[in-house]
Amino acid sequence: MTDSFVISRVFAVSRQRMWDAWTVPEQFAAWFGPKGVTTEVLHFDLRPGGYLHSKVTGPDGAVSWAKSTYDAIDPPRRIVWRQGWADADGNIVPSPFPMPWALLMRTEVDFADADGGTMVTVTWTPVDPTAEELSTFKGMFASMTGGWTGSFDVLDAFLAS
Repeated sequence: MTDSFVISRVFAVSRQRMWDAWTVPEQFAAWFGPKGVTTEVLHFDLRPGGYLHSKVTGPDGAVSWAKSTYDAIDPPRRIVWRQGWADADGNIVPSPFPMPWALLMRTEVDFADADGGTMVTVTWTPVDPTAEELSTFKGMFASMTGGWTGSFDVLDAFLAS
């Protein structure tokens, strides 16, 4: 089994339209996150070394924050960032999960032309995990598939609107 989680989906839009959905703050906030959440972009600086700080509010009113620091930007082909849970001020904090989880995740998002649109491939890899964190991560692949599938469903609906 690989140390990375990978999921792909083809969307019926151009690569540029898909790129915009991931890189224009208002568009990103409109769809990013699990189904049922509201995402608010607090800071968005799309450049290597820049970062995204966001607030996510769940359907039950629970609030969490995330911070992603961009490592690579290759329009309209690829975005790479390191993400983690954060506090309201953008400081990285341990995950709220009741199990061991790596402090940071590397996210690679690749955009490729495909029949009928654009294929998006997301690759998630824990950054410097302990053996226990890596084992937990690998055990969560089914849950991550469900989570990303839900996010892709929201993205698909956003792109169709």
